[in-house]
Amino acid sequence: MAKYDVDGADVLILRDKLDKVSRISLRINKSLKSIGRTTVQSNELFTPIMQSNLRLGILQKNIESSLDAISSIKDLANDAFKHELVLSQSIEKVGLRPYIKAILKLRNIQDSMDYQKQNSPESQEFQGVRTHLSKVVDSSENELRNYFSSILRKIEPFDPQIMLNKKVPFPYYADGDLGELSNIVSYFGARDSFSLTTVVTNNRCQLILKSLAFLEPFSKEITSNPNVPYRKGSSGFLNYSEAILGFIANESSFTEDLYSQSPNAKNEVFVKIMSPVVENYVKLVRINLNSIKANLSNVGLFTFELADCITNVLKLLKNSPLAENKALTQCRQETTSLLHSLFRDLITYIDGKAAQLSQLPSDNGVIESTIDVMSRLRKFSEYRLGCVSCVSGMRRDDWLPKNYNEKEYTLQERHVLNQPNDLLSCFFSDCIDCLVVSLDRRAQQILMPNQEPDTANPNSARNTHKQRIGFFLITNITLIEQIVLRSELTSILGEQGSTRLEKLKKRYVGYFISDWRTLTSNLLDAVFVDSSGKVSSKDKDQIKEKFKKFNDGFEELASDFKHFKISDPTMKKLLKSEVNSLVLPLYERFHGRYKDSFKNPRKHIKYTPTELASVLNSLDR
Repeated sequence: MAKYDVDGADVLILRDKLDKVSRISLRINKSLKSIGRTTVQSNELFTPIMQSNLRLGILQKNIESSLDAISSIKDLANDAFKHELVLSQSIEKVGLRPYIKAILKLRNIQDSMDYQKQNSPESQEFQGVRTHLSKVVDSSENELRNYFSSILRKIEPFDPQIMLNKKVPFPYYADGDLGELSNIVSYFGARDSFSLTTVVTNNRCQLILKSLAFLEPFSKEITSNPNVPYRKGSSGFLNYSEAILGFIANESSFTEDLYSQSPNAKNEVFVKIMSPVVENYVKLVRINLNSIKANLSNVGLFTFELADCITNVLKLLKNSPLAENKALTQCRQETTSLLHSLFRDLITYIDGKAAQLSQLPSDNGVIESTIDVMSRLRKFSEYRLGCVSCVSGMRRDDWLPKNYNEKEYTLQERHVLNQPNDLLSCFFSDCIDCLVVSLDRRAQQILMPNQEPDTANPNSARNTHKQRIGFFLITNITLIEQIVLRSELTSILGEQGSTRLEKLKKRYVGYFISDWRTLTSNLLDAVFVDSSGKVSSKDKDQIKEKFKKFNDGFEELASDFKHFKISDPTMKKLLKSEVNSLVLPLYERFHGRYKDSFKNPRKHIKYTPTELASVLNSLDR
């Protein structure tokens, strides 16, 4: 029982303690809840305060940053104002270099503001300042372009003929102007190259085209009258072409001065300036080519000058992108083809001109055909350099006529002529041969219409008019010689040509004295004297007949000789000398051998050698 009570007491005590602990735990729990509620309330009170403090810190930083930005912008704005003040004035007043320097400074300021914008977003509030600067820069650059154009316009369209007549260079920019143009080009660089290039090319191209317009009307007609032969150097196209050369040289120098640091830009601008000019030049070349083709007989020789013009332009364009201009190169090829045809056509013309002869002149003198042909040859020879250049690509067969007969021409060697000068000499000699041989043929057709001509043959038995035809042709050859001596033909023919002309003349001198040769050939017949020195009766009769034939023939030929009106002293002397040298030696020999064969010599011998010489010497009186 006692033991039970002790345990019960312990239980009661323990229970009592547990109750106390429970009450204490309950109070602690209530206290913790109260603290939790208080903590929540404190948190709700302090959070706005902390957020406000944070915002205040941010605002403080922003204010400090803004103050720094304002300070920086203020410095930039002050700097910009100074440069803007420069740009507000004219370039002429402040000078180009300070003006460009001010623009560059404003561009640097813009770059600084762009940098700040990237690193300080708040600086966007100053976008208006940057926009204003951009407008100022753009406006100033427009002023630069306008100033650039104003310098370009200092040279206005002009009449090139005035400059050509005075032999002075075409207008060009002063060094100062070139320097300013170059500085502006350098400023814009590749950034604005297109618009500036357009300004340059339009201005310079129009300047050239408008200047050339003064000459263009005169460059389209080769002669004022299509029926009048062209006179060397008279075409207005020559002045136009010379002006083109001046402009090409000018633009080459101009683009070099302007774009010395940029070869690509230099070539590009040069091509854009000159392409329209060259295109117009090609159009005029074609107009002239068509005019030549339509009237080769009168204006064909202008082709030499036209070819020179084209060649000179291509030479000057040689180191430019326009050097291989297809249209201009094709024009040059056409002129070369035309020039080759001129050589062939001239021979054809000569043959045709001789064929127009309807009758021999009553005085057997110079005819219009010879004058016309030699005038053409003389004019042809004025283009010696062009002829040499052209003939170097030809062969003799290229110009010889279809009816060419080797024996009729004074050059019969078969060796090939390789040197241009030899070829040219041969061509002109062939022209002279063709003229004289054609006149020979035509004269025989007129005087002996019922038989085939036997040309270039002093010994022809069929040609019964050799003396007259010979005199006629010698007279015309004499004129040919005179024209040759007074023209470029002399140097072109050279020794080879002179030899051929002399050979030609000798042939027709042979025509003229052929009857005299027949007369004297009678004195060459063999007559034998016996050992005693006596002549047989039979031979004596033969000798008498020979003297009689000679006397009769001599008087007739002497009369005929005097009938020919020889006005040229040299020709007169030549023919008399040829007759003398042929007749007198043979007669002296024959007379000396047989003068003593007759009892009464004067009955059969009309002339002593002295008397015959006297008559011969009087032939030209």
